Amino acid sequence: MKIPNVVTIVALTASVGLDACREETVRTAIYSSVNISVLGDSLTDYYTIRVPNSDTIHYGNARRDNTTSYVVLDDSYQSALANSQDRFRFVGEINNAVVVDEEYVIKADECHISKVSGKEEVQL
Repeated sequence: MKIPNVVTIVALTASVGLDACREETVRTAIYSSVNISVLGDSLTDYYTIRVPNSDTIHYGNARRDNTTSYVVLDDSYQSALANSQDRFRFVGEINNAVVVDEEYVIKADECHISKVSGKEEVQL
């Protein structure tokens, strides 16, 4: 009789031992992003480039969004960056002319991305 009880305890312990990310996500629904505020004018287009491989990431439509805060990178890219860091360039345009070109270093753990370096705000 004692052997099944030990097996049950081990099975319950294993099922409770969720990884930190899954546990945090289920309990708090945290979704991280790195943003930049562009002051002085609204961008008509923007995107982020992962420098080493030229992967281009688009978030939203600047013409439609009509905002001064733009996403550089968010957790939707976490799996591509998990447990590492890399260089990214945020490019903002007004009428096809580049007016913002800022470099960032962004890292990701097993759950979220976070900024290592880069501006939070630029003035045009």
